[in-house]
Amino acid sequence: MHRSLLIDEILSHIIQFVAADGQRDLKRLENTSGLARLARTCRCFMECALDTLWRTQHSLSPLIMCLPRGTWDIHSGNILYLTRPPAESEWARFDMYSRRVKSFSYPKQTKMIRLHEDALPLLFAERPPQSLFPSLSSLDFSILSCSSSNFTLIRDFLSPKLTNLAFTLPRKMCLQGICGVLEDLPRKATRLENLTISSFFPVTPFELNISSHGLPDLRRLVVSSSIRISAQSVLNIASLRHVQELSLNLHPNFDVDVLRDRANNSTFPALQRLSLTAYDLPQCTSIVSLISSPQLEDVSVSYDVQAQSSVITSFLSVIGTSIRSISLRHNMRTNTIADTPFVFYPSIFAPLFACRNLRTIQVYNLGTLNLDDEFIIAAAKAWNKLEDIRLCSLPWSYIIPSVSLNALTALTQYCPQLTRVHLSLDAREIPELPIGGLSMVSAQFLEVLNIRDSVIEHTELVAQFLRATIPNMKTLYVEAHPELRDKWMEVKAYYDRLSVVHMQNGS
Repeated sequence: MHRSLLIDEILSHIIQFVAADGQRDLKRLENTSGLARLARTCRCFMECALDTLWRTQHSLSPLIMCLPRGTWDIHSGNILYLTRPPAESEWARFDMYSRRVKSFSYPKQTKMIRLHEDALPLLFAERPPQSLFPSLSSLDFSILSCSSSNFTLIRDFLSPKLTNLAFTLPRKMCLQGICGVLEDLPRKATRLENLTISSFFPVTPFELNISSHGLPDLRRLVVSSSIRISAQSVLNIASLRHVQELSLNLHPNFDVDVLRDRANNSTFPALQRLSLTAYDLPQCTSIVSLISSPQLEDVSVSYDVQAQSSVITSFLSVIGTSIRSISLRHNMRTNTIADTPFVFYPSIFAPLFACRNLRTIQVYNLGTLNLDDEFIIAAAKAWNKLEDIRLCSLPWSYIIPSVSLNALTALTQYCPQLTRVHLSLDAREIPELPIGGLSMVSAQFLEVLNIRDSVIEHTELVAQFLRATIPNMKTLYVEAHPELRDKWMEVKAYYDRLSVVHMQNGS
């Protein structure tokens, strides 16, 4: 054997190449058989290969099956049962592999043998999780169990070594059990950096309280919509120095007055990504106004109560100029209307013109967006790094926008990285193209066009225009009644024929 293979760093790189061979899913190790064979080749390879093989697990079943055969059994339905707690002398092989596990994470292994929910209490009856998994730093507990009866076992996994934790609230769970887990987080998982609390089923809402001294290293917090977050907890989170990503749900009783005039240079000093699902937009404005971070890049907001122009302008005025992506969505209700006072003019978006690094803007269902060419041209010039623009009125808006095909010309000319446009147009008039067409360099990435319910008359002329301005369009979406949709399908068909002719001519 070559002496270089005795160097751990070189051997580790080689084993990583073996592990990645043929890998299609980056989240899952697929070449397990290759690593297992490598581990059996010689003792020099064994430790490093086994570390890689067992580092990330997507199920507990393979480890359970390392126990002596008399401790487990497979029943009908391919379900693995633990028949009794292992004796002290029966843990050796389990320990050999479990000490290497650093992460239980998604994607969940749905095709392998499924562990019955009753197995966990038996497994941990004699030995706590921390002694079985001494290297564990990342845990998605839903990989191990989603049972209400096992939920409180999360508390036994909490330790200073744990940096990533995710769990799903069970369908039936007493409030005391949930609160007990949440109270233990800052006491036991003192170095936690990423926390995700999910809920697949509606559960009784409860309040999450995070103190200003708890979880000092927290960088990412994602909280289910089933959890009420108090305004005081938001202030406490805002004081944490390292929080970079935050996702919260704000219920109708969220007290914005608690946040008023509390912004300073130390509130949300490192925040980069913010996602809010709120009752109304002023709640979101109160949180965004706290952000002092100069690195805020991504803001995504959805809200229930339809907001008027002044409320939207107030929100857009506090997001800062470092933003790279913004998504603003009104969650449609039975009382959502497209008429006054929910008709919005270009001036409402004026604060965003200062965001020179904007890559993505998505606006959905605020009301009726009564935009025009002048606005789109100004936006294209201000946001020359734009990659995705979606400006969508309510589906039943009755106003035909004053946005013509000239707007597409401006977007393709001034936004060379543009990949997607989602916009209602008035396509009845066809602009004249410059002799020789437009510069194709500036439109080479634009592949997806959603024209919603854009009005149109001359299908072939529109197809010729689109072929000249968007030469690489792959997909054309239409959100309109059948007659209008058929016209746009004619445009797409003619566009495709023009593309074939262009390729055949080799030009």
